[in-house]
Amino acid sequence: MDFLKIILKYKNFVIIGCLALAVFSFLSRELAVGLIFIAFLAAISMFFIDKIKDEKQKKILGTLFLIVFLLHALAVFFVYYTNFQPFSGGRGDFIYYNLDAQKISERIHQGNFSINGLSTSHLYPVIVGYLYAFTTPKILIGELFNAWMVSLIAIFIYLIVREVGRSEKEGFIIGLIVAVYPSLAFYSSLLLKEAITILFVTIALLMSLKIIKEFSWKKFVILYLALIGVFHFRFYIGYALILAFIISWFFLSNMQIKKRAVYGIIIFLLMGFLPQISIVGVWSSGYFGIRNFTSFLNPNTITYYRETVYAPTAPEAPQPGAEPSAKKDEVIKPALIEIEKVGTGDGRESSTTIKTGLENPITFLANTTLSFIFSLLGPYPWQLKKLSQLLVLPEIIPWYFFLFFIIKGVFKNIKKEYKAMLPLLFFSILVIGSLCLFMTNFGITTRIRMPAILALLCLLPFGLKSLNNIKIPFLENYIF
Repeated sequence: MDFLKIILKYKNFVIIGCLALAVFSFLSRELAVGLIFIAFLAAISMFFIDKIKDEKQKKILGTLFLIVFLLHALAVFFVYYTNFQPFSGGRGDFIYYNLDAQKISERIHQGNFSINGLSTSHLYPVIVGYLYAFTTPKILIGELFNAWMVSLIAIFIYLIVREVGRSEKEGFIIGLIVAVYPSLAFYSSLLLKEAITILFVTIALLMSLKIIKEFSWKKFVILYLALIGVFHFRFYIGYALILAFIISWFFLSNMQIKKRAVYGIIIFLLMGFLPQISIVGVWSSGYFGIRNFTSFLNPNTITYYRETVYAPTAPEAPQPGAEPSAKKDEVIKPALIEIEKVGTGDGRESSTTIKTGLENPITFLANTTLSFIFSLLGPYPWQLKKLSQLLVLPEIIPWYFFLFFIIKGVFKNIKKEYKAMLPLLFFSILVIGSLCLFMTNFGITTRIRMPAILALLCLLPFGLKSLNNIKIPFLENYIF
């Protein structure tokens, strides 16, 4: 009934929209289907947002959702129709995901629901394949689905900022910053798993903060389901989330200490099954995925990925699912740590050399520290060698500015706000730490570090309190 009232209220826009779709259908069938698809996603999302009882929160979340969804849908249309591929020359994982999704769509129409024979080790192409089956098997549909997920990410970022005690306006502005985060805008405009991975990450971070404040099994179930998604799509981010949550739980939880210890043990035991549940085909990996975890930290694996796959002198990276050119028992299988291709371009142009130095503990520590700084701050301006690489400047220059105020806010408020800050800091440090062990390619770095950057951005209001004084044109009187 509420949904019908909304349609009647905006009947003129509905009529104009239907006429526009009729015109677009003659120009481009996939464009018409894409517009119907995003209208459907927006309508469903706004329906649930309309159920929020707090009128102010309803306005804020609805406005934030629509702004982010519109911006990212426009970015998708731009990338799709201009074939905007400045870094990888049109090559990347999205090609294989699209082919797999089209296979799934064909099988569904034939009554075959098998997922055997896919070139990837996760279910993102399967999800997109089902969308293809109900719409049209065009990559535009999957990319618009990503745009919708980014708008949900912005909402969860807003909720995280509110959860750490910051104002509604600060949360809204951080949500808008997420909307224009260049790496997120670019990678989510391609058919990549980044959007769905980060969506699960932001849900998990929000639930972690809520559970540390006040435990409930309902919140834990949501956290657990989100962690299943994170582990499935990027397992090392999942380990970072688990470790950050467990450390924060034992040291920061508001629960009475004896009860906290008992609940903590139960939570720890339950989380041990996450890698087995989440990663397709590796139930034999052991409790907490210990076999894959030890393989992941194998010195040969670290050296191979750091000094061979993404090195400046690296050959063309293997196709997804191909075995690396090292002994199988020495290097973790690519099914678990995919060789990411989008954003790298030519490895000789977007990589730097930072040796592992595993032969000497001091050298290893020094080199890993350098790699950590690079993963957090890179690429440095002097590393940009091609005109297309200058497109990263709109990201790294604001990031240096934001990071300064994040660090300032942490040092100034850590004594009072440590329960809000530390879970996000732990998570970000662990993500950047896992990244710096394996990669010094700045294309891949900007892609994989996004969850850590988003977590840190939630702390920006602690150091940049003037966000509250910013007047938002056209919206100030409407939502604040």
